[in-house]
Amino acid sequence: MKHRFIFLIVLGSILIAVSPALAGVGTTGGNFLLLGGGARPLGMGEAFVALTDDPSAVYWNPAGLAKMVFPGLEYTYNQWFVDIKHSYFNYAFPSANGTLGIGYSLLDSGDIPGYSASGSPESSFKAQASALSLAWGRRLNDRFSAGVCVKTISESLQNSSATAIAMDGGLIFEANPRLSFGAAVQNLGGALKFVAAETPLPLTYRLGVAFRNRLFIEDALNLAADYVSSSGAAAGFNLGLEYIFRDLFSVRLGAAKGGLRAGVGLRSSSFGLDYAYLANNDLGAAHQLSMSYSFGSPDRKKALLLEYLTAGKTYYEKSRFADAVVYFRKVLALDPNNADGKALLTKANRALETGTVEKLEAEIKIEKESEVTAHLEAGKKYLVEKQYLEAITEFNKALKLSSSHPEAVKMVREAQAALEAEVTEKVADEAREHLGLALKYITTQQYSEALTEVQETLKIDPGNVQALKLYRKLQKINQLEKTKEQ
Repeated sequence: MKHRFIFLIVLGSILIAVSPALAGVGTTGGNFLLLGGGARPLGMGEAFVALTDDPSAVYWNPAGLAKMVFPGLEYTYNQWFVDIKHSYFNYAFPSANGTLGIGYSLLDSGDIPGYSASGSPESSFKAQASALSLAWGRRLNDRFSAGVCVKTISESLQNSSATAIAMDGGLIFEANPRLSFGAAVQNLGGALKFVAAETPLPLTYRLGVAFRNRLFIEDALNLAADYVSSSGAAAGFNLGLEYIFRDLFSVRLGAAKGGLRAGVGLRSSSFGLDYAYLANNDLGAAHQLSMSYSFGSPDRKKALLLEYLTAGKTYYEKSRFADAVVYFRKVLALDPNNADGKALLTKANRALETGTVEKLEAEIKIEKESEVTAHLEAGKKYLVEKQYLEAITEFNKALKLSSSHPEAVKMVREAQAALEAEVTEKVADEAREHLGLALKYITTQQYSEALTEVQETLKIDPGNVQALKLYRKLQKINQLEKTKEQ
């Protein structure tokens, strides 16, 4: 968790610093930093920010270093336009705390003829540029990887030289084993200064998406697209395609900066050889050759596959599905065609989703039970205080949350019975009061008043037998009284 926060703070600082730098588009120095590294990425049109998973990640996106399982090195020789030569070396070493990457880039113009002010030939001189990079990439979780790179840049021209320090940062999000998204910012830092002239470095942004798909048994198709924006150059899209036949031979096509890119590659268990062709209408074609070596032997790979499968199965059996997913992803990183890894990853993902739903349902159930208990306790309190309407309201709230809750059903019935009894008792008391007044009026021979009270009694309690009998008698008495008056 501590490492994750370090990464997020560093990358957040990069992104915050990037915003004002966008306004600084113009002439830049250190443009050799835009030449790229590795024949494989260049053959794919430099669309590699989301696909990178080898030592060339030191250049393209340091987050890609986190995908490496074995140590590896890569050397690239580039016969650039005219007689310019460009060499690039990368080494990456994975560990438990992330992958460390080291890169060195050298651009050499060769001998440049010198001339005096009068045009007379003088001794030749050289122009050189180099960059030494130190990068680190680490997985933040089973989907996110992040990386940072610090590099020192130097240029020399005859007797003048300049140096600068810059920084790169990147992220990769793996939506699933096939689809990934990448983002990187490059050359964030100072400026190169020759004598009095100072030029900023070519600040570059890359956003990309990559799609990997296994075809047949050992064939694969990789598709990638990057949006690239660099100060001093027009922004645009890079596109790349790679077809891998039998995990041995690769064919690549791409487009970048309006030019065609193409390449081929050969792979053995440890050794790789890649070639890229870069077309340019103005300067002619450039050719790049890369050699790479992975220090993971076939036996070591088999041992790791078994170790990751065993660890994943153990976590799965313990219902630690998130951890199981991490290890099954490691299996597929080593062997994308591993049938057990694919099946177990699918199974673990489903279990993880199901477990999440079940956990959520359990939490909702516990919360609901807690609310039901609270309403029951409140209702019982009102019941003791003989506030029957309030008690019934609370018990009904409990039933709304759990319609068949036995205690809530019982308590609402009890409260309703108590309310009915209270109402009945009040009615009976009021009826008795009117009936008592009627009897008092009868003793004083006030029969009309007595009849009125009996009628009030029957309004309250229509079935009162005593009041009905008295009502009939008083009606007869009142009729006799009227007859006598006449």
